[in-house]
Amino acid sequence: MPLAYIFTKLIRDEMIKLTKPVELSLFMGNNIEDNENVRSVLKIYEESSNELLSIIEVSDPIIAKNYDVKHFPAILFINNEGKELIRYLAKPFGAEIRPFIDAISTFSGDPNYYESVIKENIEKIKPSIIKVMITNSCAYCPEIITFVNKFAIASKGKIKSVIIDIMAHPDISESHDVSSVPYTIINDKKTFIGMVGPEEVLQELIGGN
Repeated sequence: MPLAYIFTKLIRDEMIKLTKPVELSLFMGNNIEDNENVRSVLKIYEESSNELLSIIEVSDPIIAKNYDVKHFPAILFINNEGKELIRYLAKPFGAEIRPFIDAISTFSGDPNYYESVIKENIEKIKPSIIKVMITNSCAYCPEIITFVNKFAIASKGKIKSVIIDIMAHPDISESHDVSSVPYTIINDKKTFIGMVGPEEVLQELIGGN
C-alpha cells in the first residue's frame, strides 16, 4: 500500500474528529511548484474536516510584511486578536501529520496539557521565539513540535513556535549551522541538539532570557 495513501487516510481519520472551526493562513510566494505542493496537502486536511477547517490563501505582500513572512510557503496560526502563534515552514505530511493535527485541535480550543504551567509562569517569560529545525523523516521531531506548539497556544503568542524543514529551507539551516535534527533554538541564543523535553525548554524560557 503506497505511503501517500496511508498518510492521506491518517489525515482523513483524524480531521473528521475536529469539532470546532479553525482558520489557518497560507502565505504563498513566487514558486508555483512549492505553493501547490503545500496547498495540495492542506486541501486534504480542509476537505476532511467537515468544513470546520478553512485555509485562507494570502498573497498580499503588505500582509506578509506585517507578519514578517520572508520564506514561502508559510502556514500561520493567527488568533482572533491577529497574533501569530505558530508558523510552519514545512509541509505537514508524513511524520509531521500528527503534531500538525494536534496543533489544529488545540488551536480550536481543545484541552491543552501545558496550559496551566504556562499560565503559572507567563509573567516570568519574555516574548520568545522557539525555532524547531526538522526533516520529514526525523523520529524525535514530532514530540518536540507537539509541546512547543502547545506552549505557543497556551501563551497566546507570547511564545511563538516556528517549525522549519531544513530540506525545504537550507538557507535557514546554514545560517544556524544545523548539522542534525531535531535542532531547537530559543530566541536565536540557546540551542538544543537532539531530543529535548518540555521541562528543559520551559526552564530556559523562564531563566534564560
